[in-house]
Formats: sequence, structure tokens, C-alpha cells
Amino acid sequence: MLTKKFAVSVLVALTLSTTLVVFIQTFAQTTDPQKQKAQTLLDILEENNMSILSAFTELEQKNITPPDGIQTLYNQGLGYATEAQNLLQQENFGEASTQAVLAMQTFEESLRLLDSVLPLDSTPSVVEAALNLKANITRVTNYVERLESMAQKASTAGYNTLGVEKRLTEITSYLENATQKLRVLDLEGATTDLDVAESLFDELMQNISRLTNIVSATNVQRYLTAAEDRLSVARADISVSATLTAKEKEDALTALNNSEASLSNARDLIEDSNVDDAIEKLEEAKRWEAESTATISAVAVTPSSVNTNESLTSIEANTAD
Repeated sequence: MLTKKFAVSVLVALTLSTTLVVFIQTFAQTTDPQKQKAQTLLDILEENNMSILSAFTELEQKNITPPDGIQTLYNQGLGYATEAQNLLQQENFGEASTQAVLAMQTFEESLRLLDSVLPLDSTPSVVEAALNLKANITRVTNYVERLESMAQKASTAGYNTLGVEKRLTEITSYLENATQKLRVLDLEGATTDLDVAESLFDELMQNISRLTNIVSATNVQRYLTAAEDRLSVARADISVSATLTAKEKEDALTALNNSEASLSNARDLIEDSNVDDAIEKLEEAKRWEAESTATISAVAVTPSSVNTNESLTSIEANTAD
């Protein structure tokens, strides 16, 4: 049984909490129970390996002599872990799990030996920092993968995505470098590469956001022009109608005036690059336009008068493209 703070924190925090998190993630990736088990065990091994490497770093920094036989034991565990990984890739999930368990047992024994010489309160902070860094790398990697999927769909639809794909490849390279440095506990180097990857990703997302706003604004302006044309035709038809009463004309024109005011506000918002609020004003204009239509719906008016069938969803559809 492990008795010191280092061993307890490493084995409990890594083995228990990491098992739960990783199991949930891998469950979403496959429905094969054997594969789930093997993947989970290998992910736990990676965390345990990080713990051992952090302990070795502490020994070196504090000039503490490593326990006898620790290097041989650790290398044996690495051998089991490597074999487990190879078997997983070969889809021999049962044997992969067996080798992973052997590796875990060997790593646990390695931690027991390290526990006998390490200070009680030093290594856990290193482990915690490494795990937090790994979580951040995983988070950015997931964002990149989602954007890569979107870029592939856009490319299939005929859009030029070469610039985006090039930048994503660059970001992925920094993330891979960060992961490699993390595995040897070069936390400073891993953090630097992660910071660069995050900066490049943020810059890419800002460019995409600006492009989306431009496309949205263009679609809104197109809708604005069509709506203004409809209102102009409707106003002329109402003015010359011989079948509308004075009250009906007044109500219909009041609704059209309100609609035009909302369209004018929408155009001002577009000029300020406030696309979201502009769309809200367009919805408001559409409601007033519909009210004018309802006012004269029982009266024969020129067919071209007011057509509110055009939907603002076309704006969103074009933006999505």
C-alpha cells in the first residue's frame, strides 16, 4: 500500500479521475467494449508515465540518488506499454489490455520505489502542471479538428480553403511539438508551443469571423434592397387603389412607414457592421410589412403589391454556405 503523499496523489488522482474522463471520451469514439478497455488503459499508462518522468526530474533537480533498480523496472514497464500500443493498432484488443495491465503494475512498483526517496510535497505540483498543460493541448486540438472538418465540407462544396488548411496544418505542427515536449516533461517548451498554437488559432478564427460578417452583411443588404423595392411598389398600389377606404389606406400606409423606418435602421446598423441587430430590424420590418398586407388583404390590389413570402432564413442559409 502506498503511504506517502506523492504516491497517493499520483495514483488516486491519475488512476481514478483520469479513468473516468478518458472512459467517457473513448466511449463516444467506439462501441466495442474491448477496444474501450484497451484505450482507457493506455491513456492511464500515459498519465502514469508522466508521473514517473516528473519524479525523475525531481530527483535530478534535488540531486537525490535514484532507488536501486528503478531504471530497469521503468524500462520494463515501457516495454509492456509499447507492446500494448502496437497490439491496439493491430486491433488485438484483448492482448493489448493484458500488456497494459502488466505495464500499469510495473509503473506502480516504480512509483513505490520513487516514493521511498522523494520529498512529500514536491512532485504533485509538477504532475498537476503537466496534466493541466495536456488538457489545454487537447482542448485546442479538438477545436482544430472541428475546423478541419468544416474546411473539408467547404472545400467539397467548391470553396477555396487552401489558406485555412495551410494555417491549420501549421497550428497542428505546434500542437504536436507541444505534446512531444510534454512527454519528456519539458513544460516550458510545451507551454511556448501551445501559446503559439493558440495565438495562430485565435487569429484564424478572427479572420473567419470577419469573413462571415462580410458575407452576412452582403446578404442583409441584398434583402434590404428587395424589401425596399416591395414597399415602394406597395405604396404606389395603395395610393391609386379605388377600392380601399380612406381608413384602410391610412392603416396600410402607416404600417408601410413603420416598415421603412425599420429598414432604414437596419441599413444604419449594417454600416456599423452590426449584423445581428440589423437582422432583428429586418424581422421587425417584415412584421410591419405583413401588417400592411393584412390590412388590404380583403381588397383587390395589384398582384405585385406586397410580397412578404421571402424569408430571412435565406440570409442565414447563404451565410452558412
